[in-house]
Formats: sequence, structure tokens, C-alpha cells
Amino acid sequence: MSTYGYTGSKAKKNNEGSKAPWLLLGVVILFLLWSSFRVALFNAQIVEYEHPIYVTALISALIAIFAIAISWKQLKWTSHKDTLSILVFMLPATYALSMINAVSQYLAVNMLLIMFVYGIFFVASSIIAQDGALNRILNLSLMIISYIIVFFGLFHWLGNGPTVTLLVKWLGVPLTDSGAYFNAVMLDSNGARLASIFQYANTYAGFLMAFLLAALFFVGKSRTWWENSGHAFMLVPILLSMFLTLSRGGLLLLPVAFIVVLVFLKPYRQLTWILHLAVSGIITLLILNPVTEIGLTVQNEFSSSASFKGWAYVILGSALSAAVSYVLERWVAPWLENLTSGLSKKKWGTLLIPVGGALLAGTLLFILIGTDAKNMLPENISTRLETINLKQHSVLERITFYKDSIKVLADYPLLGAGGGAWYGLFEKYQDYSYTSRQAHSYFMQYLVETGIVGILILFVFLIYTYWNYIRTYIKSDENKRDSHFLYFIIATSILIHSLMDFNMSYVFIGILVFISLGGMAASIDAKPIKMFKPTSLRITFASILGVVGIGLFITSLLFVQASSAYSNAVQTVRETQDFNKTMVHLKKAMDLRPTHPEYAAFEAHLFFEVYKQQKNDQFFDEAIRVLNKAIPANPYHKQPLLQQLIDGYKIKGMDEQIYTVYSDNASKFPWDMNWYNEYMEYTVREGYKAVSTAPDKKDKYLDEVIAAYEHVKANVERLKALPKEITPNKEFYMKTQMAMNAGRAYFMKGEPGQAAEAMKPYLQEDLTDPNSKDLARWYVAASIQQGQIDQAWYDKLIALNPDEKNQIDQIAELKFKGE
Repeated sequence: MSTYGYTGSKAKKNNEGSKAPWLLLGVVILFLLWSSFRVALFNAQIVEYEHPIYVTALISALIAIFAIAISWKQLKWTSHKDTLSILVFMLPATYALSMINAVSQYLAVNMLLIMFVYGIFFVASSIIAQDGALNRILNLSLMIISYIIVFFGLFHWLGNGPTVTLLVKWLGVPLTDSGAYFNAVMLDSNGARLASIFQYANTYAGFLMAFLLAALFFVGKSRTWWENSGHAFMLVPILLSMFLTLSRGGLLLLPVAFIVVLVFLKPYRQLTWILHLAVSGIITLLILNPVTEIGLTVQNEFSSSASFKGWAYVILGSALSAAVSYVLERWVAPWLENLTSGLSKKKWGTLLIPVGGALLAGTLLFILIGTDAKNMLPENISTRLETINLKQHSVLERITFYKDSIKVLADYPLLGAGGGAWYGLFEKYQDYSYTSRQAHSYFMQYLVETGIVGILILFVFLIYTYWNYIRTYIKSDENKRDSHFLYFIIATSILIHSLMDFNMSYVFIGILVFISLGGMAASIDAKPIKMFKPTSLRITFASILGVVGIGLFITSLLFVQASSAYSNAVQTVRETQDFNKTMVHLKKAMDLRPTHPEYAAFEAHLFFEVYKQQKNDQFFDEAIRVLNKAIPANPYHKQPLLQQLIDGYKIKGMDEQIYTVYSDNASKFPWDMNWYNEYMEYTVREGYKAVSTAPDKKDKYLDEVIAAYEHVKANVERLKALPKEITPNKEFYMKTQMAMNAGRAYFMKGEPGQAAEAMKPYLQEDLTDPNSKDLARWYVAASIQQGQIDQAWYDKLIALNPDEKNQIDQIAELKFKGE
């Protein structure tokens, strides 16, 4: 007999009088509400975003210890669902293994903590969802939190952001000067895009996609008119918000997730979902133009009357949608149930309508994208729809990210390159000049971080969970199916969208997914596993969770203290400019995390500043020591570590050391134009010094400059070969100084013809720029040395300043020093 949901008397008896599971539920709900407004716990891999994540880890550690006491009696350890609470910790175990090859100790440790957080919330959810009453409250709470996020976004779109943000300001949310939530409406090349709490419109679209399907589910599941109408009321705001994100991926993947979920519903329910979505979709399209225009207007200049008008469209449209949905559920759904009763009995019955729905969705998308029907939409939305094709920039860019991920995997195949590896390595492996801290695919990023071993374990865990959930779902009656189906909707929708975006880099989203996976696990039939003894599994679980909880508590507590101390140090130096007071706080952070890249760079910066004032070498040496300790643990952190080291050496004019940093790390940043520009400059200097001090090393330096020049030339040609649809978001071209330094190198090697050839293509007619003038001067000198003076450029320089003749002659005579 199925114990799906533990809704029977047995479950009631087991939990009777126990307040612990209720307390656990309360902590989880309050945590979700808090964490959503902390930028959804975005793991941005920079210090400004880390503190809430460490607080999350601390709360999770307490939940873990609490869960041991609850699960010791509640879980029977005789089935797949309970053993999943052990297997989930294989995921952080793979991140622990990947630390062997970690390219950033700091980022790898952060990801390890996050994965433990996911495992703990999986366990907590599986415990909560096994109790019928607790499970219903968790379901409702997830929906209410999602609706709060939706309205929070719309308040910002309609200009009421500063007012609504007052309600959550005490949570420490990021604010604009006006008091609104920062980037709730983000601006990019496409214009204003609704992002709500996430500050990133595409992830918000993925979130909306999941909870649109969840709202549809609850419209059909609800048994009272007010529950039905409440969820139906939200369909229009969610759909409206999805359009306002301008997310092409969200619109393309929504039909995919919709069809996947439809397969699990009875035919009559499939039809009612389609009808609900059609009604709310039509109403959304009717109000989309005015609401879009009003939102764009009030972003520039707030108008209470315009805002009120916008809200009138939203509220009246939502109310109309809710009324029609109630009619559909009250009278149409029963009729459809009778009509499709024969189809429901057939094994293939649940597939017929989703296949038809797929064709319908494809037709609608074609109409919106490929015909003039898109002109009915607001200009900003129709413009985005026009660009939906396989050759659009974002598609080709993502394909490049994925190809570059495979390049990383080739060098770190089994265990990956550790947490945060994409951010650390993308510059080294990128195909052209772009900047992206994220791989724009959860699974590709997971592959880079944990290798083949890690991704296989993730897939095994997901397949095992889904397989057992679906088997139980098929065997269960409709009531039991409904009790945990929300979790399937959320996990499936977000994971589908995460195929092509970095939603899971938001720890809040990741927690939602693992809460949902835990809820799915709670529904699995309690089929005994004979090969394991319940006592052994119980002890194993308690040991794992205990070690994880205690270790996570200690680590996160120390990290929270370090993060707070660093913040205090930054605030102190801004307010007082007092070095000693600042160091009191910063020393606490550095004692706890001496290799943290931003802590170390900040401390080194302070030491350098004091050195510049006092000229005391102790401060300079201490700064260098701090950086040299942090860099080996984070060798790919160009900003802030490597650049801070270079800046420090510049204070003393230590050209040789600067050259060494640039040269040793050039291969890590092949598409950093500024790095190569400086690299060539300091290498030429070393080559020039070697002419007189170490002639045997001269050619080594000069050949290095020429190799760098050829590298830049090759990369520029690579950019010319890119499809025209790709626009690199990072500049890369041959700078005037690069060409000049290449010419200098050839010049000092006694190859003036090569020097002139290297410089000539980059000569600029405007000689008012000092670098352009220098390039022309060296070019003319090279032409003189090869006996074929370029008279035209010579005359241009002389016309600017007759003294140019002396400077050109001096350069031309350098050949004698080089022989």
C-alpha cells in the first residue's frame, strides 16, 4: 500500500504532539522569504555578494543538526526515498574532490558550502513533505512567496518601487538613490527589462515559467472558489511579467516545460490547462501594450495617474481572467472529464493532447515571430521576437560558451577544475573576446567544475529521483499525485530553463530546486531495500548529517565573521581614512581567510598607500608578502590580485618584476588587449636594457615581444572571421603602442625592414595623439635604416615640429648600440 504523502492515520500518530517538524517548516519558510530579497543569494563570485551566502550556510548547519533529531524517529530507512537523503551528499562530495584541481581555492570553497546547503534543504524538504499538513503548508508558502516576488516586480515596473521596497528595506536589500530595489528593472542594450528580485531578467523568466505552471496546477487542484480564483488571478501578472523580461529563452522554453508537465495530467486536465492559459494569454496580450508603455514612461518620470492607470489594467485584467477560469473549472472541466473519459483509459491517452499542444505552441510561436502579428505587441517586445533564430547573437554566444567549456574539460576531464572554475578559466579558453562570469548553462558549468565524475553522479541522482517519483506517481490515485506534484513542476521547469542559463548560480533558485527534489523524494513508495539494514542507514545518515552540520556551522560562522570584519574595514577606511583603525578590522578577516583574493588585495593596497606616504620598506614588503601568499591559491584572479601586484611594483619602478608577472601570466589571458599592451611595453624595456647589460638575453625579450605581436594579429584576424551576428562585448584590436613596440623589437634585432612592415598598417593620420606620433617617428626611422625613407611620413612629422628631425635621427642611430 502506498504511503504517498503520509496522509493517513499512521503519519498522524507518528507526528502527534511533535512540534519539531512544524518549527523546521517555519524556519524554511522564513528563510525563503528573507533570502529571496537578498538578490536571491546570487553567487556572483565577488565579495559584495558573499555575506548572505555564508549566513545561509550557517542557517543550513543549524537545520542539519535539527533534522537529525527529527529524522531519527520519522524516517524508517527501508526505502529509496530515505536513502536519497544520504545519496544527495554525493554531490558536495564531488565538489570536495574537485578541489584537488581547483583553479581558485576561494571560489571552490564557496561552491562546496553551497552544495552542502542544497543537500541539507533536500533533507529538510523530504522530512517536511512526508507529513500531509506540513506538506500542504509548504506548497502554499512556495506559491505565496512567488506571488510576492511577482507583485514586487510589477510595483517597480509601474513606478512604485521606492514605496514597496520600504516593506523589505530592513532586510538589507540593495537600493537605488530613489530607494527602489536596485535593478528590479534592469537596463541593457534591449532597453528596460523586468528582473524583480533577481537583477537579471532571464533568470526571472525561468522563475516565472516554473510558477506559471504551478499556478495553473493550483487552479485545477483547488477545491474552493476563493482558492481557485486566487491562483487564477495570478496568471495574468505572471504572463505579463514574463513578456516584460524580454527573455527570448523564457518564451521558447515555456512550451517545452508546459508539454513535459502536461504528459503527467489526465486529458481533461490537459485541456483545462490549455484553456486557462489561452484565456489569461489573450487578456495579457490585450493589456500588454498600455502596461508596457506606462512602465517605460514612469521609469523616466514618475506619474501617479499613469501608475494608477497601469495598475487598473493589471487588476481588472487579472480579475477577468480569474472569473473566466472559475467558470471553466466550475462547469467546463466536469464536461471535459466526461468527454475524455474513454481517452483517459488508454495508455497513450495522456500523450495525444501534449503532442497537439506542441504543434499548437509551435504554430503560435511562428505566428508571433514570423508574421506581422508581432506588430501588435509593444515595439521593444516585437523587436526581441524578430531576433529569435538560431543565428542570433545570444544563441551563437552560448554555443561558444559551451564549446569553450569542452576545452576546459579536455584539460580537467575527471574531477573538473573546482567550484568557480568557469569564472577562473574562461579567459584562457575563450574562442574570442567576451566577458562572462557564467557559462550560461547549469549543466555545462557543473561539468567544468566537477568533471565527468561529478556530472555523472549528478545525472544518476536526478535520474534515480525522477524514476522513482514517476513510478510512484503512476501507481497513485489523483489525490496522492497532487500532494507532491508542485515539486515536480518547479524542479523540472527550472532545470529545463537552466539548460541554457545560469539560474542555479542564484542559491535561492538552487534551494528551490533541491527543496522540490526532496519533496519528490518524499512521495516515493516505501519499498524496502533488503540489502541495507535500517539501523546501519540511520547511523550513516546521522553521522553524515552531523559531520556536515558541525563542519558547516564552524566554517560558515568563521566566514560570516571574516566577511563582517572586511565590511567594517572598508567602511572604516571610507569614513575615517585611518589606517590603524581599518587594520584592526581587516586583520580579523585576514587571520580567518589569508588567501581570500579581495581581502588580500585590499590589505596590500593599504600597505602600498602607507608606503607611498612614509617610504618605509616594511609596508611595501608586507604588501608583496600578502599578495604572494594569496596568488598561488587563486592564480587566475587577474583582478584584483595580479593587477594589485603589478601596481605595487610600479610604485618602485620595478620593471623586471612587472615584466615577469605579465610574461608568466600572458597565456592565461590571451584575449585581454590591455594585458598584452602592457606586457609588450615592459618586455621591450627589458630588451632595451639587455642591449647593454645582458646582450645574450636581448633576443629572448625581443622575440617575446614579436611573438606577442603575432598573437594579437592572429586574434584580430579571428575576430574578422566571426559570424556577423556575433558582437564581442570586450574590445580587442591592435593598439598603436603594440605595433610600435613590435617595430621597436624588430628594430633592435637589426631588422628595420620587418620593423617598418609591422608598424606601417597602424599609422594614424591624426598625429596629435602622442602614441600615434611615436609610432610614425619609429616607422620613419626604420625606413631610413633600410635605405628607403618614407618621405611622405617624414614630411608630415617635420611639418608638425622641425625638432622631429633630431629625434628621428637619434632613433635611426640606435642600430649601432644594438650590434
